Amino acid sequence: MELLTVIVIFIAMFAALTPFVRLAKKRVNRINCVNNLRKLSLALHSYAADNKGKFPASLGALYPKYVADEKTFDCPATRMVGAKDNSNYDYTPGLTESSPAKEVVVRDHDSNHKRAGGNELRVDGSTEWIPVAR
Repeated sequence: MELLTVIVIFIAMFAALTPFVRLAKKRVNRINCVNNLRKLSLALHSYAADNKGKFPASLGALYPKYVADEKTFDCPATRMVGAKDNSNYDYTPGLTESSPAKEVVVRDHDSNHKRAGGNELRVDGSTEWIPVAR
């Protein structure tokens, strides 16, 4: 009887904590995604410093000189594996360091965070989470 009571308590605690674990995992994925965007920002500005203030024609051009790890192109919130030639991020080519500071240079694909929203990287290096309006 005592064992049964312990098992029931354990199952109840597990059921109660499961939503919090899922929420924490989503938050960690969102933070790791922002870290990837910050790495991309540093790489874009390093590239621009070497190329008269211009950003590259594609994100893949940053690898391997400016982005050492190809996992930087992979958003951890999605199952689809991103790579230098098939990034999980949308890039806006044609911008330069002198483009408006709030112009979005890199953003999450719409499906990266299960349509909950997405991160955006601006020319000035700032990032912002944009939730989907419901």
